[in-house]
Amino acid sequence: MNNEKQQDNDKATRNKTPQQQKSFWGKRWTFPVIYLAASVLIVGLMYAKSQDAAPYEIEKQNTGEQAGPVLPSDDATPANTAPSFNWPVGDGGEDAVLSLDFFKEMSKDEEKAMAVVSYESTFTPHEGVDIGLKSDAPFNVIAAAMGTVKAVKEDPLMGYTVEIDHGNGYTTYYASLSKVEVQVGSKVISGQPIAKSGNNRFEKEEKNHLHFELRKDGVAIDPNGVLPKKTTAYEASLKNGAKAANSDAIAPSTGTPSTGTPSEKTEEPKDAAKTDAEKKPGEASKEPGEKSNSPTPAN
Repeated sequence: MNNEKQQDNDKATRNKTPQQQKSFWGKRWTFPVIYLAASVLIVGLMYAKSQDAAPYEIEKQNTGEQAGPVLPSDDATPANTAPSFNWPVGDGGEDAVLSLDFFKEMSKDEEKAMAVVSYESTFTPHEGVDIGLKSDAPFNVIAAAMGTVKAVKEDPLMGYTVEIDHGNGYTTYYASLSKVEVQVGSKVISGQPIAKSGNNRFEKEEKNHLHFELRKDGVAIDPNGVLPKKTTAYEASLKNGAKAANSDAIAPSTGTPSTGTPSEKTEEPKDAAKTDAEKKPGEASKEPGEKSNSPTPAN
């Protein structure tokens, strides 16, 4: 009997029309349900894959070497580390020397005298160094290190001035300028021309020069302690004094080599005319009581 029922079912299925067989796909909810199920499956697979993947790190793009100067970044120097400074003398100042030193309290009195400024009957300790040429000619002033221009002013005593911030509390101050070539906020690199040297009223005894200061947290420090060693004005004066002393010690040549032995004492020659006047002929050997052998004049 079961066989008969199975046969009846198979027969009923075969007797269905194609329209009746496609009635499932004709339902309105069929495709939305299929799409929803597929979306849930895809999202689940993506989430599972993201859990197994390594964290994504963003790497800086390497653009290679860039043409032209590279501007300094804000974190170019580690904290509390001094930037690499150079003397701020550009083209035309290759033979520039220090004409006025930085005042150091512990130095000798002679050295202090080379580091004070006389102005209106007062003496002021010099908080920087003056750099100039022996020829009194102007020269290009360059940035001592990379940084940002903090201030550009015209001081009634110091002339045009420029201040550059180098980060980590370090700043440089340039004064006695005749011309300024940068503006506030400008980014500068080490060695970039920023001004021209000149003169100022405060240091009127100086020739055409640059007044240069190096500061840490607003306090002036000796540039010779941070920059490459440069002969100070005091050291130069000592060398010049030693040369002058050596020149004075050299006696002019007489043409006769010295034997190194003391010269013998010689008697001064007698005056022949005086000797002849004092003595008469034949009296040189005459003793007292002796007769003269000289002829007697005829009567």
